[in-house]
Amino acid sequence: MTEKKAAPEKKHALDQQTSSFTDAVEEIARKLQRPLQPDLEDDFIRYALDSAAIVAHTDVRGTITYVNRKFCEISGYTARELIGANHRILHSGVHSKDFFRDMYREIAHGKIWHGEICNRRKDGSHYWVDTTIVPHLSPAGKVDSYTAIRFDISDRKKLESALRTSKEHLDRLANLDPLTGLPNRRRFQEYLEMQVQDHERSNGIFHLALLDVDSFKEVNDTFGHHAGDVLLQNIGKRLRSFEDSQLFMSRMGGDEFSLILVGATDCEADELFEEILEAIRQPMVIGTTPRRISSSLGIARFPRDGKDVGNLFKAADLALYKAKALGRDRVEVFQPQLREVARRKSALYEEIEGGLEHGEFELHYQPIIPLLSGQAISLEALMRWRHPERGLLTPAYFGEGFEDPAIRAALGMFMLERIFADAQSLRQAEAPSHRIAMNLTNSDFRSDIFLDRFFELCAETGIGPESFSAEMTEGMLLGLAQKRVEQGLKRLHMAGVEVALDDFGTGFASLTHLRRLPIDRLKIDRSFVANIAASPEDRAIVRGVIQIAHSLGKTVTAEGVETIEQIDLLSDMKCDHLQGWYFSPACEVRELPEVLAMMPKLDAEKLH
Repeated sequence: MTEKKAAPEKKHALDQQTSSFTDAVEEIARKLQRPLQPDLEDDFIRYALDSAAIVAHTDVRGTITYVNRKFCEISGYTARELIGANHRILHSGVHSKDFFRDMYREIAHGKIWHGEICNRRKDGSHYWVDTTIVPHLSPAGKVDSYTAIRFDISDRKKLESALRTSKEHLDRLANLDPLTGLPNRRRFQEYLEMQVQDHERSNGIFHLALLDVDSFKEVNDTFGHHAGDVLLQNIGKRLRSFEDSQLFMSRMGGDEFSLILVGATDCEADELFEEILEAIRQPMVIGTTPRRISSSLGIARFPRDGKDVGNLFKAADLALYKAKALGRDRVEVFQPQLREVARRKSALYEEIEGGLEHGEFELHYQPIIPLLSGQAISLEALMRWRHPERGLLTPAYFGEGFEDPAIRAALGMFMLERIFADAQSLRQAEAPSHRIAMNLTNSDFRSDIFLDRFFELCAETGIGPESFSAEMTEGMLLGLAQKRVEQGLKRLHMAGVEVALDDFGTGFASLTHLRRLPIDRLKIDRSFVANIAASPEDRAIVRGVIQIAHSLGKTVTAEGVETIEQIDLLSDMKCDHLQGWYFSPACEVRELPEVLAMMPKLDAEKLH
């Protein structure tokens, strides 16, 4: 308790001493202001001041007529150099003309002036003095000279400057993002709240935009965190090139930035934000290669889209989410229906999490039939949700859940664990199956967790990697995540896992991918197979894909086979595998032994 009180008591005592000292100086100054008289008290006062203070005397024109020893010591001048010189010899340039004009106005009217002045020494350095200027009055009552009483306060001013610099540094730490130099989330929150209050009073509008860097996580994962930091710094520089009094920009954290635009119409806002996205699109070096980086941006307008900070921010966030969902690299403006979409998705995410927790998800398996004799039947694992109210659901009814990274990861890990459990059941039942195909996503390659667990399960169950096939879509081969996907596929392939490219022909895969990547099998999308009998164009596409695949040493599976006519055509084209409802829909693992036993034997002629 004593230590806590000591500091306030010391400060109070110091304040009292400072106040008493100032009062004493002013009292002395009043005495000095009287017409000079041979008085013992006056002589004593002048002697005391001359010993303790920095004292100078000037005439009304500012010519120095007297300086004491302390004045010479602090200024670096000799008395001979100072006497007869104008007081401007000491001007440091720190103070403005208005400062001196106000001071001269006071003392010229016979008033004592008190303040702090920065003077210049003979060597050019500066020093600060607490100054009291006393005008002397002639017997006629006119000012005829001045005495300046000064005390050196340079150390105090240095301390104040250090404290001020420290405070400014702390303010920067508290309000600025150290990586980009932009205001941080804290400063953004303050500024947004201020804008809401100001525009609420003035009935004005302003625009809030949230910006996300597309594929930022892929940059970090592929090139390392240093490359990610450089990317953010470059984006910060590009944003600052748009600095304007009407535009406030900040980094919220991670790869998210916020922008607040005041005094603009909707059209002007749209135009500016499009320009910002275009500036970000310009190539920048990532790693050692110039790359085009895109971003997505969502806009909300106050007060139309939200009358308070929370709702306005949510509106901008929903618009941003829509921009990313529509393919990214675009600007989207908030629409009221987005709130209902968000509520529906949130409810779906929550329901999926509950379904996983209560064991409502399961895998069904559809046979993949070889057309060449001597080969075993394979299986594709397909996710199903046995919903307690809506029955058995395919991903067509809950596919939006895969948009959430956490749910996507949870569903992927569920699939992996269940595939191994089902594979063990099939082995125990001695079902005549070959490989089990699992559908992978980019999320499964973003870290080593999924692949590490796959190999752990292989070791735990004794089921080797050669018992599995990894199916991926063409979209996984695009963007900055491509490198990690390729590395993961090569790791699986080297271990014996077959790699299949799913839905071939519907995406953006190139022949270069087929040549460079360890792809063993192509799967022709059902949209081409469905019309193969009626459409010469589709027949030509399917035949071409099969020929190209075979020329590259790869096999082909046709999906969506439902008629004998399709089977005949695909058999004539030398397709390797068929999959579809003609043979069997996807079924539960307990049904597989019976279903597989009924499958046609490996000769295309017997499929009739």
